[in-house]
Amino acid sequence: MSIQKLIDQTYSYFVEAQGTDLADPYYDDLLDFLVVQTFLNMNDHLGVCVKINDMDTEPREQMVLAIADEYGNKFVEYVMGYEVA
Repeated sequence: MSIQKLIDQTYSYFVEAQGTDLADPYYDDLLDFLVVQTFLNMNDHLGVCVKINDMDTEPREQMVLAIADEYGNKFVEYVMGYEVA
């Protein structure tokens, strides 16, 4: 899944969750994804790594897989220090 698709999907979940207890967690994930995308656009790899390491487990895994999908497993391994199978 691409990063933009992950962002769009999370936004959709956020909209659907309005009025429930899930709206805030989806919003937090959405903001995290947008920040990571901004850092990637700026080629700020340190910012990407710091932000991703600060994220909750499930959204972090989703973002790492999305980055691997777009930038490749080697990018994730060498730049971010994650190994993607």
